[in-house]
Amino acid sequence: MKGILILFTAFGLAAADNPSVQTDESMDARTTRRIRETNVEITLERPNELTVGNLTLEGVAVQAIRTDNPLQLINPFAPPEYGRAEDNVTRDPVSGKASGLKLFSIKF
Repeated sequence: MKGILILFTAFGLAAADNPSVQTDESMDARTTRRIRETNVEITLERPNELTVGNLTLEGVAVQAIRTDNPLQLINPFAPPEYGRAEDNVTRDPVSGKASGLKLFSIKF
């Protein structure tokens, strides 16, 4: 019993001799600083977009050129790798309804 008491006393003195490091930053401040320091830019390549320098080309024509089977573009049960039909539709800004198809468009 004396051995356990001596062992606990030795560990207690060793822990008291080595204080933990205290920082002025809170956990939230450290987390936000790390988030700001980490620059992660995720860009998803869409099947109907092609980026050349500062220009972005998009539309049905670009998607038909990039795909291996263009007939899948008119297939309503095509797999997801052929993209969504919503990507090639232009919408009316007021009503939000589909107003046309993007055959070919250029973004600067």
